[in-house]
Amino acid sequence: NELQRLFPVFAAIHSNDYRAAARQPWPMCRLRSLNTLQPRHLVSSLAGPEARQALRAIAQVIRNAHQGDLPLFAATLGLPADEFQELLHEDLRFLVPQVPSALLRDWLPERFMPLAALLWSYRVTDESLARWLSHAIAAACYGRQHLWQDLGFRSRDDVSRLIAQWFPRLFQLNTRDLKWKRFLFEQLGQRHGLPDLKPPHCEGCDSYPACFAMKRE
Repeated sequence: NELQRLFPVFAAIHSNDYRAAARQPWPMCRLRSLNTLQPRHLVSSLAGPEARQALRAIAQVIRNAHQGDLPLFAATLGLPADEFQELLHEDLRFLVPQVPSALLRDWLPERFMPLAALLWSYRVTDESLARWLSHAIAAACYGRQHLWQDLGFRSRDDVSRLIAQWFPRLFQLNTRDLKWKRFLFEQLGQRHGLPDLKPPHCEGCDSYPACFAMKRE
């Protein structure tokens, strides 16, 4: 019921240590009714294979977050409740947690919004789907798997097609054919004067030596 759904948020608001509570990995915050979210549950004014691929990636990121495979902020793509509601069909909007803005800000990693803004700046369209996809890709970069896995794809080539379709100028900048997660954080570092910026969790990955070699084999 509604009270059970909002209990984790109430618990944080009334905690003796608001910020400490905001950083806890509350498993009951994983909204079970969105665990099986599918692209058909999402709203888009666009059609065609490009839109369907984007919607699949967005739905996968949301599912992964609700199942605990991505950080909690990814459950709403790092978006405020009112904006996240626009992504869902009207009959599903009651499922959206009304997370206070201050709590959401505490959840967001420092580089998340700048990374989403970087992607958005290279968009091919101003449609909302491009904004949501920017947030989904940025959120997936905070996963512990390869980016293509956290986006629900079969291979890195699928990520390349996605970025080429929705952020073509950004795609063209990857002249060294770097792995996309590394490339995005490299671009973010260049934009903000942080030349050695790396994605989180990369150093423990089996592919780290190959990914961070001077040239991709």
